[in-house]
Amino acid sequence: MSQSSPVLGWKRGIHGMAVALACAGLCATAGAQSFPSKPIRLIVPVPPGGGADFVARSYAAHLSKSLGQQIVVDNRGGAAGIIAMEAVAKAPADGYTLIQTNISTISINPFIYDRLPYDAQRDFAPVSITTLNPLLLVIHPGVAARSVKELIILAKARPGQLAYGSLGSGSIQHLAGHMFGKEAGIALVHVPYKGAAPVTVDLLAAQVQMAFSGVGTVAAHVKSGRVIALAITSARRMDYFSDVPTFQESGMTTMSVSLWNGILAPARTPASIIQRLNAEIRNAAAAPELNRVLGTQGTSAVSNTPDEFAAFIKAERERYAVIVKDSGVRAD
Repeated sequence: MSQSSPVLGWKRGIHGMAVALACAGLCATAGAQSFPSKPIRLIVPVPPGGGADFVARSYAAHLSKSLGQQIVVDNRGGAAGIIAMEAVAKAPADGYTLIQTNISTISINPFIYDRLPYDAQRDFAPVSITTLNPLLLVIHPGVAARSVKELIILAKARPGQLAYGSLGSGSIQHLAGHMFGKEAGIALVHVPYKGAAPVTVDLLAAQVQMAFSGVGTVAAHVKSGRVIALAITSARRMDYFSDVPTFQESGMTTMSVSLWNGILAPARTPASIIQRLNAEIRNAAAAPELNRVLGTQGTSAVSNTPDEFAAFIKAERERYAVIVKDSGVRAD
């Protein structure tokens, strides 16, 4: 009986590996071409009714048409977005479960909580940013101030009597209030809520006197005069709020804060699917009809590549690690 040649066996092994790799490549390509073949769930880590929810639903409506499958918005508010992030971190890495993340869930929570049920750096695959906006410092009309300087004077005359609402301890809205109070040398009372909508409800009812709110959350109320916008945290004024000055115009230097949303998939989602989703989001961000919808809430669509979004998240994480430490805020 003849024995197999070691060289022949090696060649057969190499051939088998090549066939396997070729098949894997073809399968990946076929998977990308057939994706999506069923509805996609977009988890949103806030309750319905706020600016982030509006952004998610606006994108979902557009992407449902372009992808040919329904994008189902799944609101999972509370717990500072931890419940929502955990659900996506543990979801199958097939592109059918996504999350609309934000600065708090991915770039701030790791520095507030001693332990999280997800790893912000390893458990997610960035797809694209979707909106990037400043915050508005808004007050109830009953507050006797019509500028940042007047508000600071009032707060110094009434230390510990002016309250501002946020989306929870350690949220970007909370940290903006901390930064403002520190630079202005004033003592404000922080009142945490479980979402943008309840903050706005209590602000309209004068249960809190002020808030650092997302543009989309309070745009209609600012235009109607039900709340007064004193300043914006961007480097220049927004066209939609052309009469609202920047904090820099009011003499403040540290109040550069952005509220952003973006899409993440579970880590290990195939690159071909990430690229397909990214391409559709970038097309959506350039679509006039989507921007008209978002424009009704004073915001607009933006996008970037997965690598650019990953670098952006990393830079935000590094900045807010310092800010959180300075604030001393820790999860209860």
